Amino acid sequence: MDKAYEIQRQARDNVKSLQTYLTDLQNWETEMKRKEAALNGEFEQDLPPVRSKVRKERPVVSKRKLEKRIPASDYNAWEKFDVEKACEEVDMADVGPASLDSKHSEKDKQEKLREEAQYEKERGNSFVKQEKWSEAIVCYSRAIELVKDDAIYYANRGLCYLKKDSLHQAEKDCTEALKLDPTYVKALQRRATARERLGSLRAASSDLNEVLKLEPHNAAAKRQLEAIKTRMGTKGAKSKSSPSSTPTIEVQPITKTAQPKVVELETTEPTPLEKWRDGVGENITVIKPVKKPPHLRSKRALKHITIQEIPFGCNKPKSVTKIDLDSLAQGDSNNNSDSAKPNLSPKGDGDKIDIPVEKMIAPVNSVQFMNEWKYLKNSPEARSHYLSIIDPSAIPSIFANALESDVLSQVLHTLHEHREQLARAARYLHALTRVKRFSALAMFLSDADKEVVNKLLVHCKTKEGLPDDEIDELKKKFEL
Repeated sequence: MDKAYEIQRQARDNVKSLQTYLTDLQNWETEMKRKEAALNGEFEQDLPPVRSKVRKERPVVSKRKLEKRIPASDYNAWEKFDVEKACEEVDMADVGPASLDSKHSEKDKQEKLREEAQYEKERGNSFVKQEKWSEAIVCYSRAIELVKDDAIYYANRGLCYLKKDSLHQAEKDCTEALKLDPTYVKALQRRATARERLGSLRAASSDLNEVLKLEPHNAAAKRQLEAIKTRMGTKGAKSKSSPSSTPTIEVQPITKTAQPKVVELETTEPTPLEKWRDGVGENITVIKPVKKPPHLRSKRALKHITIQEIPFGCNKPKSVTKIDLDSLAQGDSNNNSDSAKPNLSPKGDGDKIDIPVEKMIAPVNSVQFMNEWKYLKNSPEARSHYLSIIDPSAIPSIFANALESDVLSQVLHTLHEHREQLARAARYLHALTRVKRFSALAMFLSDADKEVVNKLLVHCKTKEGLPDDEIDELKKKFEL
């Protein structure tokens, strides 16, 4: 079937070429007769007008194009054929030669490029609505290649980079957008968010101050600026240096030699937790990891140490090897395995754990919290008791930068399932929003997690009497 169709098309092309050839031959014959008559002084009054001469020259142009026709069977010629150049010639055919009207042709070309860029922008916007950030970045990049002087394309691509946690690229795109339009509020806010998450708090606060100059009633910018000032310690003070930011070294002339100050150190009695870590008053040996540089480490083989399992809450073990839990996060990577952690489970992993609240100890850091939280994974009731002994105001200092999205989801579900047992669930929600990097974690909450948060907010409003303004604030922070 394809072969027959190919033969018919080839025959049609041959007939068309033959007709064009005959038409050109007839036109040439007529032109020769007219010129011969003009040389002999005959038929001078029958000369065609000037306009008809242009019409007779058009077949010659078509003939030149037909000479460049590539046969269907010439695959090598088709591989060398420049499709983009041919399409551009077709698009510019209506404009006319550039030598006749160059300004008009350039203007039409720019309009075509802007139409194509606008089309790519609309495609990118549809991908953004579907949260397909990579596809949207490709569309916005094409729009920028076509039109380089539109700030919207750079700002939209910066938003996609921000959603993908490509913070340096997001900041760069927002800066390019602001070079084209210094009053672009969205670009300022997105660059402030990128700089805040990179640790450049002073630069982020400067962007937000510029936003408030342009839009004094921008509530989101005010909230973000207050949060940045809180992180900076005092309003207007310098921000603490972060790993991603480069500290600035100020060189000042030394005018006076500083006298050394003598500071008296106050000796304080160790806390019960410190005594427990050091094994004070207990007949045990505390083993703490020792960090040494590679060239000072021993080359002897490691010895196997048997770990004895004891029931959770047992006060008088016979002989227990105690491990410093805080030092696990700072020691070598070999100490972070599950085999180095004491197993306090009296039963198998699949059995339900029932531990009284008085036996539990509130954590002081994320390592202790994660150890106990994983141990209580098969008992939601025990997890709710564990959350109840934690002061909500201490949650930001406990987690610091160590809160993960899956742990946040588990905590939210536990709060929802046992909201009647926990006093003031709203305090836990407020405390979670004050944890560092919470804005990044909120973007990865699933639909089920957001539904749980909505139910918790309804409970806080009906049962705990939480005001509407606090409800709205929590919704914005959880991105509901």
